[in-house]
Amino acid sequence: MTYGGLAKLIGNPKAFRAVGSAMNKNPFAPAIPCHRVVKSNGDLGGFAYDISLKIKRLQAEGVSVENGKIVNFQNICL
Repeated sequence: MTYGGLAKLIGNPKAFRAVGSAMNKNPFAPAIPCHRVVKSNGDLGGFAYDISLKIKRLQAEGVSVENGKIVNFQNICL
């Protein structure tokens, strides 16, 4: 899911930066999977921990990542 998509789901489509900030402070990761929220172009965006951990978590879930971007992003994004 994208930051913008999540902002739309909560009823505030312009709040994508606030969504990113909230994901950055998620104390319940990975139970609440903030690593699954990415930029609208398939770039991974940020991560409160080392970005390599975000990549490892996505890859463990079957998501291919190359050069900091999700492969076939349009096919797997909600």
